[in-house]
Amino acid sequence: MDTRTEFSEADTAAPLILHLSADYPNPQQFHRRTTAIQRLVTGTDYGRHVVVTMDRTSLPWKACFMDCGEDKGVRLYSYRYFGLPMGFGLAMAMRRVARHVLKTMKAEHGLPALVHAHKLSFEGIAGLWLVERFGPDTRLFVSVRGESERKVLLFKPTYRNLMRRIAARADKIYHISAWFRDTYHRYVPEQPEKERLLPNIVGNSTSKVPVKDPIPRFVSVFDLDMRKRKGMSDLLQGFAAFRKTHPGIGLDLIGPGSPEAVEAAKKEIADLGLGGSVEILGPMDSKTLFEVLPNYLAMALVSYNETFGMVYLEALFAGLPIIYGKDTGIDGYLDDIDVGIGVKPGDVAGIAAAFTDLAEKSDHYRNQIVASEQILHDRFNPAMILESYRQDLEAILNPAQQRSRM
Repeated sequence: MDTRTEFSEADTAAPLILHLSADYPNPQQFHRRTTAIQRLVTGTDYGRHVVVTMDRTSLPWKACFMDCGEDKGVRLYSYRYFGLPMGFGLAMAMRRVARHVLKTMKAEHGLPALVHAHKLSFEGIAGLWLVERFGPDTRLFVSVRGESERKVLLFKPTYRNLMRRIAARADKIYHISAWFRDTYHRYVPEQPEKERLLPNIVGNSTSKVPVKDPIPRFVSVFDLDMRKRKGMSDLLQGFAAFRKTHPGIGLDLIGPGSPEAVEAAKKEIADLGLGGSVEILGPMDSKTLFEVLPNYLAMALVSYNETFGMVYLEALFAGLPIIYGKDTGIDGYLDDIDVGIGVKPGDVAGIAAAFTDLAEKSDHYRNQIVASEQILHDRFNPAMILESYRQDLEAILNPAQQRSRM
């Protein structure tokens, strides 16, 4: 069934905004995606939005481009493109993507007023190529996501000049990862008039966090297929050390995973002697997760190289203190409030100590979350995030109209 819809005459007068993202849910995706970028795009009530969402395949015969019609008010295309692993030939692959997108836009929509590349070092390459072909009137927004950008800026020095060119051409630069800004500025000059934080939007934000008497169990939420990057082994080893002095406290693991991943996790749990205290609960939909989270003592996840980590915010808005990774994930957003403990990824002793601290000072940390609930809400309020993004779009694409609103 063709789900495409025609824009109304009023709609076609609105500016056309093209989004390039490898993290937007789509029918061809190889891995589960968060809804962070989708919430930003579909929640913005300004302009007409076209999204090209991308997946890489190393098998050229599996590359394909799919018109997915309209999804949540957004025209969606899914592009499974050919690219080599480990970032070999990255610029070439992104420019090949850009050429296909250019052809599609010209045939189906015309030239966009703005391109938002949702990562600097991947989609940003395609975005720069496109705006240079679209012409000087097409503007460029770029998001900087620490997990991906770190790999390119640190380990592909020949790409640094290209990253600087993209940043110089961009009208707005959004730092999703507060922890990565200092590293980013080692390689790309600071442009304070263009740059600001843009946190991800979570589904359970509130100005009134729930207050419950917790059960004696910690919780960790992650995809078991990503257990190595999520630091599961370190977490379990730290929990095993903590259990020696706190045998009455357990740990639940929530999240999806292939049968092989679940079996590997079960084996590791058994090998550490945690069979009676650590439970794998499997996946939960968002509604169920938000209902069960407030019952736990705290949420623990010390990932390696996490861009943002929406689950940390989801836990805080459920009233749970958190154990999180230093210099990754949510780090940098919570420096002025005492709502959790940061631990360097891989520091098993530090993880064990954090479990002990949160278990023995649970009331303190939970009271601090209640005391900081308005700060958390104001900092991560979806309406505020969406409105600030809308204002940026309008300021760049229709400055006269924005001035008339002020």
